[in-house]
Amino acid sequence: MTRAPTFALIALFAAMPAVAQTPAAPPQPEQDIVSVMSRMTLVVRDLEASKRFYTYALGYQLAGERLIDNPIVKVQMGIAQDRTMRFAILRSSHVIAGERRDGAGIGLIEIGNPPLPVMSRPGDAVLAAGEAMMAVRTTDIALVHARLRELGARILLEPMKSPDGRETELVVHDPDGVRIHVVQRADRPAPTPMQSK
Repeated sequence: MTRAPTFALIALFAAMPAVAQTPAAPPQPEQDIVSVMSRMTLVVRDLEASKRFYTYALGYQLAGERLIDNPIVKVQMGIAQDRTMRFAILRSSHVIAGERRDGAGIGLIEIGNPPLPVMSRPGDAVLAAGEAMMAVRTTDIALVHARLRELGARILLEPMKSPDGRETELVVHDPDGVRIHVVQRADRPAPTPMQSK
């Protein structure tokens, strides 16, 4: 006797028309918005170690460094006023394949008094949702690789060629565990300058 209501419910749901699940269209802006990344800022444990990694191993230039004591900036960062903040800006601007390429800057912030807790991935996960990854293009991946090894960096993937042979890529963690893909592309050679007669 207890089965009848169950069968009745199953029949009722089977007879209901299916509702199409269409994703809602994103709202259309009244005007276009253009956004370009100008800088990615990383919170680091050891500013000196991070500067050495990005300048010596990856070729970035130190554009500036200072102690931040502006109370408004500390409010924006969500930290207490008695915490210390050291900030460095790194820039990259190089000629690659005959063209000048200006990469987005990297900011490095070290917060102390006391030091911040360190984020960790769950279990032995190689990646975790919400994690940042960076892609860096280089002109000399062999030299980058040698300098990373010299610094004792954690290299996750040794230099590896793509199937078509046009790219060589390595993957490394920076001193705070940010995953970085370093790529050298076999571009056409840079054009030779015309000689004046």
